[in-house]
Order: sequence, then structure tokens, then C-alpha cells
Amino acid sequence: MTASPLAETQPPRSFFERVGALAGARFRWAIGAIVLVAFVLRVVARAAGGAAGFWTNSYFLFFMLAKQLAEGHGYAFPGFPPTAFRVPFYPIFLAAVTQGRQDFWAVLIAQALVSAGTVACVAWLARLWFGRPVALVAAWITALYPYYLWHDTALQETGFFTFLATLAMALVVVTQRRRGLAVALLAGLVLGLAILTRATLMPFALFAVFWLLMPDRAGAPLRRRMVTALLCLAALGATLSPWLIRAHQITGRYTLGTEFGAAVWGGNNPMTFRFYPRQSIDLSRRAAILSLTRADRAQLMPLRDNEAEVSDWFLRRGLSYIYADPARFMIGAMRKNIAAFGVLPSPRHDWKTDAVQALAYGPMLVLGLIGLWRTRSRWREFLPVYGNFLLFAGITGVLWGHSSHRAFLDVYLIIFASSVIVPTLHRIGGAAPVQRR
Repeated sequence: MTASPLAETQPPRSFFERVGALAGARFRWAIGAIVLVAFVLRVVARAAGGAAGFWTNSYFLFFMLAKQLAEGHGYAFPGFPPTAFRVPFYPIFLAAVTQGRQDFWAVLIAQALVSAGTVACVAWLARLWFGRPVALVAAWITALYPYYLWHDTALQETGFFTFLATLAMALVVVTQRRRGLAVALLAGLVLGLAILTRATLMPFALFAVFWLLMPDRAGAPLRRRMVTALLCLAALGATLSPWLIRAHQITGRYTLGTEFGAAVWGGNNPMTFRFYPRQSIDLSRRAAILSLTRADRAQLMPLRDNEAEVSDWFLRRGLSYIYADPARFMIGAMRKNIAAFGVLPSPRHDWKTDAVQALAYGPMLVLGLIGLWRTRSRWREFLPVYGNFLLFAGITGVLWGHSSHRAFLDVYLIIFASSVIVPTLHRIGGAAPVQRR
């Protein structure tokens, strides 16, 4: 039997075309291999750094809360009554992992697994939006991305939050496409857990529920859209309710946390930019505390046993600073967003670390923005992505932001950058652009 002349003249398929043609099982095996590589790299990188500075160079307050929980003292700082200062899910995670012991390897392995899970979630989202070749490239970039590679295993909630926020986005997208009741409930649950890790995601969660009500490509009837949106909202409310009830018992109000007032004031006072953004905002906030007058301290002293009233006092001071000079506030808001989204990290480190982060993030920022622009005709589909960026920018403008706060958005820049990289490589190789799958 002779071969077809057409077959003889066809050029060999490119690597990305072969990936696109992979069967589902083989594709999942490929992603699984990348996830495994990501896990190993994170363990090796953090282990090479050693355990000596792990506890002192991180946010030890999370471990203090975790230790209190593990030892049965409740969610409280040592020597103090129960607190509603900060949402509790990351300390709960640490308590479960360490059982209250300063176990470097337990935290390292657990957070490396979580970070590897982020790689899988990025591949899932990229597959949903752009197909298998883009998913493969996005997974590799996420696995090798220096910030995630090192920072996700630090004693900080950033990597844990990035995983939950990315998983929540994937579940919201699947809910919108399939209108399944179970996945709608799961989306609300994961959104709630992400908010209990970092409360600033709350506005996006409400935006996501609203997006589920909007008409979709499949033409789902209004009733079905309402059911899935309400189920997602119900699961979100059920997940947050235990914490809100506890916060009400402690503070007398339903609140996600009592750090909001201090955060507003920390980002809006005469000392905000004294050290920040080149150095940590903590230095600027410390300087602001030291600058409080004797009259200020006299006002705060009677409130010290009620953390909600302390938060209100700082909130009033922050808002007064904003209202006194709105133009100054707007300029400050832009400076904060430049710090959060800038190519150079905030706060700065040594020049080698800064250079590595800039060389990794800079191209992703440029290519990601190009990808977002090229897909603007699909704007309804990508509204949650736009909403995430815009809401984060608004919150950063009011409060403040470091590079670590923006890290959960880098996954979208990676995905959209990959959607630019794959067709470009196809054109370079003389192959047709990749089709959505």
C-alpha cells in the first residue's frame, strides 16, 4: 500500500501540535510530572537555605497563633484573650501540620505540596481558557517561577492563599460553564477558605457570584444561573459564618477581622512613605506609632481591651488623613500600586535577588498584558480576571501593597503570557496557530 502524496508533503508536526493532540490521560500524566518537578524543586530550594533563619525571617505571629491552637489555648496571642484580629485559616493549617512544634520539615513539605497544587490549578485554568499546549507551558513557567519556587515555602500565608485563590477561580469558571450544583457549592466553599486566609479577597468573591448571574456562552436560562449563583453564595456564607459568629462574640460585631482600621491608617499617615515601598511597610508603621502624640495615646489607652474600638480609632485617623488632602491620597494610591505591580520587588532585597525577580516577572507582565489585550473580544469570559486586578488595585490604593500581596495575580499573567508564547512559537516553527481546545 503506497503512502498518500499529501502525507509525504506535510511538514512534521511541531512539539506543541503533538501536545495538543495528546489524549486526556497522557496530558494529565505530563502535567502530573511537572507538578512533581515543582514539588521537588521547592523542597530542594528551601532545604538548601537551611532551617536557621526560617523562623526568624518570616511572619512568626502565624506560628504563635498556630501553637496556641495546637496546645488548646484557642485563637489568641500568648498571654492575651481570644482575638479576632486576623482571619484564621493559615494558622489552623500550620497547627494541623506542626502540632504546635517548630517543625521545619513539616512546614516545608506541606507548603511545597500546596505550591505544587498551584501549578496544577494553573494548568487547569489554562486548559479551560486556551487548550492543552498553553496549559503545558503555563504549568512549566509556574513550576519554575522564582518567586513561587522560594517564597511559597516561607512561613507566610502568600503561597497558601495563591493556591486557594487560583483553585477558587478555576471552580468559578467551571461553575459558569457547566452550571453544576455540586461544583457551585464547592466554588463557594473554596472562596470562603481563601477569604479566611486573606480577607481582602472578599470583594472579588461577591463579584464572582454576580458574574455567575450573567448570561453565558451556553445560553443557560436565568433560573439555572440564579440557582448556581445562590448556591455559591450560600456555601460562601456557610464557610464564613463560624468565624463571623466568633468575631461577634469577641467584638460585638460581625467582622472578618479587626486589623482593617490599622491597615487603613498604616497606608494613610505622614510616615507611610518614610521607608515603604523600598523597605517593609512595618518600618513605616512603627515610625507612625512612635510619632503618636501624648493626646493620641491618652485616647487609645481606655480602648486597649476592645480591639474593635482600637480599629475604629485608627480607621478614623486614616480617613481623616485621606479627606484632608484627596490629591495627596490619589498620588499615594498610585505609588502603592507601582510598588505592588512594579518590576522591582517591594521591599527590595540584595541586587541579585532583585534582578532574578525582575527578570522573571518583567517579561511575564509584558506578555501577560499583551495576552489580555489580544483576548479582549472574550471580555465577558475574562471578567473575573479583570475584576481581580481592578479590585486588588483599589484595595492597594486605600491600604498598601508589597510584591507578595500581588503574587496571587501572577498566575493570570503567566497564563495569558503563555497564550502569547505558544502561537509565537508555532509561527516561528512555521506551523499554524494553536486552536482552542
